[in-house]
Amino acid sequence: MGVVRSSLTELIGFLNDAITPEEITLDDDSRSEAEEPPGAPVTIKPTALTTVGRSRRDGPILDLELSVWLQCRGPRQLDNLEKLLIAVERHSQYTTAPDTERPGLGFLVRVPVSVRIDEPSGPPVLEPLIAKTVIGRRIGGRLLDSQDNGIAHARIRAHSSANAVVSDDSGRFEVLASADELQHFAVTVRGTERQVTATTNTLPVTIRWE
Repeated sequence: MGVVRSSLTELIGFLNDAITPEEITLDDDSRSEAEEPPGAPVTIKPTALTTVGRSRRDGPILDLELSVWLQCRGPRQLDNLEKLLIAVERHSQYTTAPDTERPGLGFLVRVPVSVRIDEPSGPPVLEPLIAKTVIGRRIGGRLLDSQDNGIAHARIRAHSSANAVVSDDSGRFEVLASADELQHFAVTVRGTERQVTATTNTLPVTIRWE
């Protein structure tokens, strides 16, 4: 079983425990669009697999992010949705996001996936090799609205990292990111997500939600 498939299976098992005795059905496009999954009060469907970056933890690692759509149906859909949201929010490995493109009651779950990769080996090096190491850093900042007021309890994630943080009561946050001066952030405020770009040549960084 591949690493991504194994991470998806682990997520399904974790969510199944949260809504027992209900069960989650994996929607992998093996059925026709007109066919509803039988007896499936909750379905989970992979929607995207993207590259976040590379790192080195006991060897070269390709950092990926798997996005899955979790949808609830039936008379207990609100109860199931509440249980699933609470379970995911309590699990620091996963993050959630709204998805207005799909109909129905549900949300997106983002799953970090680390895949070991082989580095290509070339001919013997005849000259000294100069290597440049890129090290991640923690960036402090503040999320402000159009009136320069801090926005509390917003979810912020740098695109160069798989981990999201939540701003405090004054809008301040600290997030792990790459060493690049220009950083791209995914910011979620009251269920609405936007992509925001900010420069980090002066810290703490200011992100504006307008």
